[in-house]
Amino acid sequence: MKALARQYETILVVDDEPAICSLVGTLLEREGYAVLIASDAATAIRVYAEHSADVTLLLSDLRMPDMNGLELADHILRWKPHMRVLFMSGSDATTEGFGCIAKPFTRAQLIGSVSEALGGLPAPKVQVAAHAA
Repeated sequence: MKALARQYETILVVDDEPAICSLVGTLLEREGYAVLIASDAATAIRVYAEHSADVTLLLSDLRMPDMNGLELADHILRWKPHMRVLFMSGSDATTEGFGCIAKPFTRAQLIGSVSEALGGLPAPKVQVAAHAA
């Protein structure tokens, strides 16, 4: 895996639905975020362990097989107590004080919720160098 660019906020996206991971990852990358994807909690823990210095936000599905989002967040918060956490959920659920975005959501809702979870900072915009003609 290649090194992550430090200029971006890095978001660990965790969802057991591949289509959701792909869509959310693409939307966040278009906004300038670096994204790491995990399809389950065990993979998320492994990915987080490899990139703990870079990850600034855990964006996780709340309901997953084996380990739910709250359990995953608890596990990661033991390593990094000030990790920011945002959940995605298709149903009404208790998130114990963490932010939660209801599925289905729009791009604007996702970006707004992520920005709020990151302390209200707007998404970093990717700078594209202009090429001389």
